Amino acid sequence: MYRSIPCLALVFFASIAFAEKRPVDYVNPLTGTSNSRWMLTPAASLPFGMVKLGPDNQGNVWNGGYEYANASIHGFSHLHGMSLSGISFMPASGQLFFGEEYAKLHPGGTDGPFGHMWTAGYRSRINKDTESAKPGYYAVELHDYDIKVELTATVRCGLMRLTYPQSDDSRLILNLDFPTEELANIHETYVQRDSETAFSGYVTQSNQYADIYTVYFASELNRPIASMDGWHFEPYAGEPANYGTDWRRECHIQNGIETFTGGAQSGIVLNFATSEGEVVKVRTGISFVSIENAQLNLASEMQDFDWDFDAVVAHAQNEWNELLARVEVSSENEQNVALFYTNFYRSFFGKNILSDVNGEYTDMFEHTRTLDPATPYAISSDGLWGAQWTLAPFWTLVAPDWNEAMAKSLLELGKVGGWIPEAPTGLEYAATMGAQHHNAIIISAHQKGLATFDVESAYEAIKHDYLNQGIEHPGGGYAGNRHLQPYMDYGYVPEEYGPVSNTMEYAYDDWCLGQMALSLGQAEDAAYFHERSLNYRNVFDPDTKYLRRRHADGTWLEDFDPHREGTEGGWNGPGYMEGTAWIYTWFVPHDLPGLIDLLGVAEFNSRLEEGFHKNYVNLGNQPNLQAPFLFNYSGKPWLTQKYTRYVLDEFFDLDPLQGWIGEEDEGQMGSLFCLLSIGLFEMDGGCAIDPAYDLSSPLFKEVVIHLDPEFHEGDTFVIRTHHKSPADVYIQSVQLNGENLTAPKLRFADITQGGLLEVVLGSEPNKTLWPSGAH
Repeated sequence: MYRSIPCLALVFFASIAFAEKRPVDYVNPLTGTSNSRWMLTPAASLPFGMVKLGPDNQGNVWNGGYEYANASIHGFSHLHGMSLSGISFMPASGQLFFGEEYAKLHPGGTDGPFGHMWTAGYRSRINKDTESAKPGYYAVELHDYDIKVELTATVRCGLMRLTYPQSDDSRLILNLDFPTEELANIHETYVQRDSETAFSGYVTQSNQYADIYTVYFASELNRPIASMDGWHFEPYAGEPANYGTDWRRECHIQNGIETFTGGAQSGIVLNFATSEGEVVKVRTGISFVSIENAQLNLASEMQDFDWDFDAVVAHAQNEWNELLARVEVSSENEQNVALFYTNFYRSFFGKNILSDVNGEYTDMFEHTRTLDPATPYAISSDGLWGAQWTLAPFWTLVAPDWNEAMAKSLLELGKVGGWIPEAPTGLEYAATMGAQHHNAIIISAHQKGLATFDVESAYEAIKHDYLNQGIEHPGGGYAGNRHLQPYMDYGYVPEEYGPVSNTMEYAYDDWCLGQMALSLGQAEDAAYFHERSLNYRNVFDPDTKYLRRRHADGTWLEDFDPHREGTEGGWNGPGYMEGTAWIYTWFVPHDLPGLIDLLGVAEFNSRLEEGFHKNYVNLGNQPNLQAPFLFNYSGKPWLTQKYTRYVLDEFFDLDPLQGWIGEEDEGQMGSLFCLLSIGLFEMDGGCAIDPAYDLSSPLFKEVVIHLDPEFHEGDTFVIRTHHKSPADVYIQSVQLNGENLTAPKLRFADITQGGLLEVVLGSEPNKTLWPSGAH
């Protein structure tokens, strides 16, 4: 987090050709920013930053926000979290009306027109050659206004450096109701001038996931504001729709105002004159509590920089580099190094701190609370479905401080709201995915000896959620498991109640809590949850040898197709949540020996290989991310090595037009790449009594993990690879501190003590190594 790690070496060794670079210099924030979610943006931010100040160029569409392939921009907004948005500035110059009739105070369409055309909004074209991004910095030139825009950020503040042309009509537009991925319902807007250089206000809005929330802001300019105008558009009620309707709406303008109150489709314009090349700087503090807290955040995080934009960029770069430098990777291939650090960066980019510098935050009941000093932040997140295979194993390995921050935030919200939220979007109970995999972040921290929270209280909170049917939460959203009661009544989720796939996911969660119960000496609970973890067998059809949809009366749903995907009648309807029977049959990470017994080892292996050959495996989504490592448990670990390298080579790149297969999901796919590239995975999510990583062949010549002295015993853990060719992918032998490993497993405790893992790779499989697999 935001502190010094004494043992971190900031020297990065790769090869002579690129030895001068720091880890942060390899990160490409533009990777994967095409066809991507609102949260995957090239915005300037810090790890887990509240503020993610970046460009927007799309409308209210799925995967809306910033689209790399669009060569225009309609604003630079401060919030890019799951269902969180607000405070969009657009610098402009020239007239904001076409004649006296048509106001250009709307963003305009992505396909134009632009500039002074009569139906255009204030959107500007950009020359993509002028666009650049690095951690903590974004820059672009607005073609239609001849303005250079540069952005940087601290945790809760954004800073803009705007280079204007000579103009008597320079502007800064603040749109308080701009297009976002999730449709925002604007309830109230307010702006006040605080001085000739400062203004503040708020926007109260709601959407389907974050419920209702208010974004407060406090902004300052480094020069006087000549005047402030306010506007709001009337809804369009006419019939003509040729060339669109935004430009046809009636716009009400208030000139020279000191305060402004509005609602939907409203905003303000700051007016001033500029000389050629004049630099206007705008710094803005954000809060979800109050204007006073926004001002406090601004003073606390920005005042020491004294308008020094480059110093703020350097600070952001240093914060990122300190985090990224916790792992050094060495390779002959510079692109692999860039891939590693870009994915590492994404693993810590997506979440949002929503508490202020004084520890205050707004809870799910819209009440202001203050965090206990032991809980550093209240953190907003998308659903943590699948985190047991991605974020939890990576965070606990390289950044246990951030894992603890997330765990403590979840527990804080659970204490306040009565349930631990699976998707704490806006610190609410967002109704997103199924099951309770977020608890792997908490349970694995305890099992790995990292927990600094009250473990007994955490156990009771999780136990509560696994013994009580979920509810429509009084603070908004849905808390707990939607189908827990039928799962407990029938031993599976029947067709009449919801997705049969939830049976598999609930069973895994049961096993995780049972393991925590064992570690705490809760023998009766451990036995109960272990028995429930075997419920997956109740939906396994011995005739087809697949997980199947089953009625409450015990009969199987007819017309079975193992590749039929999805649910019916909505996200939580009957079927398979974002998957198929083929995919979910493998979802037994806690009892693979049991699944192998049901399938037979020959069928297990042949079906899984066929799945890779025929693309039944889906490595772009959470339910099937474990697929390559299943071979470690079925006596063919060399196929794990083959297919993990296949995944790394084929499913990840640095291209803005791809980056990842499927959605990146706020660091989940980034974490997966990082784990696989250093040869590690955690099939059971690190929730076993003695957590261990599953092994595969590393991508890098050497990996040095700098251990955290506050959580770990050792200084460094080194993974060193010996091979004749970088194309060698098959493990010939593995030694830990000079001793041969007898299974493709590496205990977490052995890593944290420090040491050396030496892996010898070859071009052909060593089929005599680990014949019993990971058992």
